[in-house]
Parts: sequence; structure tokens; C-alpha cells
Amino acid sequence: MPLTHIKIARDLQELTLYGSKEFPVALYETTLRLASMDVLPLHWHKEIQFVYIKSGCVQYRIEADVVVLETGEGLFINTSRLHEAKPYHVEQAVTYCVNIDPLLIGGREDSIIMAKYIQPYITNNRLSYRKLTDELSQKVKHMANLLQEQAPFFELKVWGELLGIWESMLAQSMLTEDIMAPSTIVQHERPKAMLDFLHTHYHQKITLADLAAHVYVSPAECSCFFKKIVGLTPFTYLSPTLSTSHKHGAIEGSRARHYHNCGDDGLGYYIEKFKEYTGYSPHVYRKKFLQ
Repeated sequence: MPLTHIKIARDLQELTLYGSKEFPVALYETTLRLASMDVLPLHWHKEIQFVYIKSGCVQYRIEADVVVLETGEGLFINTSRLHEAKPYHVEQAVTYCVNIDPLLIGGREDSIIMAKYIQPYITNNRLSYRKLTDELSQKVKHMANLLQEQAPFFELKVWGELLGIWESMLAQSMLTEDIMAPSTIVQHERPKAMLDFLHTHYHQKITLADLAAHVYVSPAECSCFFKKIVGLTPFTYLSPTLSTSHKHGAIEGSRARHYHNCGDDGLGYYIEKFKEYTGYSPHVYRKKFLQ
């Protein structure tokens, strides 16, 4: 798993505040680099997201699906969907991510706009994502440019562009699909429970049976399902997660206390896992990145 520069809770909910209460929309221009592991880690948020690939090629994993986007292409990601992104067959890629509170479109929770045109398409039993047409991708790019430049009346222009994008998606039936069965909805929420369990108990000795029991499935189904969604087995995922914790611990406390907290028995194990994940020994990493 990659390093992260965004704040993430134990269940992988992103904790970044997007925009303001008065104008709940935010643009992030993100440079993804494989060499320095600057990629977007697995996370989710309550906002809807529009993505535009400014340069390079990016692989997005949205729950169990993988989508590759090239320069000039765009993507819609629905609320509360686990997703991650990294460069695809290139060393570097640049993306625009526009995160938006659905209330910016609907106005109020009890409005007819929210009830008729927003809420039915963002609930947990609806689609997770949609690749955008070329025309809509360009509209996302324009919306991003407006947010960057912040010229007079930019809020009105961004709002108008957003309404146009949403209306086009509805008119083209891009947000329409059959309602999921309750069992499918449970499967969409299960990865968050599994990830929360791993992040809560990573310092303890965890077995696959423990994780499976937490989400009420067999160990075999647990491992298969986790790999389908995350792209790794639970404990392949857990190893670099621990390494990330090691790096933050190098700043926050002594190494001896940190080894104890993370459940590692010796310095050799720590150095081996740290170097396997980062490509550097702890000493070299500290000199290169923390000083």
C-alpha cells in the first residue's frame, strides 16, 4: 500500500474538509508518482467526486472494479465508495479531483431537487462510478479551471457547470441502474468493517478466522472477498500498513516504544519490513524525508 498525504480514519474514511459550509466544493490537483509512492491510497468520502486526468495515465480501483483513464478522460465516483489511484505504466500522472457535497446541487435535504434528482442516485444501492464522455470530461476540466482561477462570480459559474454536468448525466441515463439487492448492499459495506478491524487490531496477533468472524463469513470467503475489493490479501495489505505506522512513529516516539506498540519482536524484523515497503532503511529514510 502507498503512503498517504490525506487524513484517513480507521475505516478509511477521508477526514479532509472540502470547501466550506457556504460553498462545499474543493479542487485538488494531485501529482501521482510511482518512484516516491505518492499515490492516492484506498479511502472513501461522503462527497461525490469528479476526476479529470490532466496528464499521464491513471489506474483507479473503485471497490471491485479497475478503470484505466488516459489524459483528457474523466470519471464520476459516487458517495461512500472505496477507491484508490496510481499511475499506470507511467512514472507520473496529474489529476484534477473535484469533491462536492451533493447539497450544493440539491440545495436542501427536503427540497424537491434533492428528493427527485439527487438522493435516488447517490444512495448505497446505486452505482459506484461512471466513466464520463469526452464532452463531460471537458466540462469537469472547465469546472476545475474555474476553481483554480477564482475570477469574479466563479462560484456561480462552478455551480452552473455542475448543474449542467448532473443534468447531462441524468439525461443520458448515466446514473441509472437496477437497485441492488439487500445482500449486495451488505457486501458494499463489508470492506469498511474489515479495514476498520485490521486498523484497530493491527498491533495484536490477528488470524484470518478473527477477521472472518468479525464480518460473519468463512475464512476462505473473507480472504477472497478482501482481495477482490482491495487488490491484496488481508495480511499482505496489513504489512505495508504497519510500515506506514512505523514511519509516523519514527517522528512521534522512540523506536523501542514503537516496536512494542506495533507488536514487532525485534529490530531486524522492523528494518526488513520497513525497507521492503519504502525502499530505504529507517536511518536513510529519516535523513532523506524527516529532517
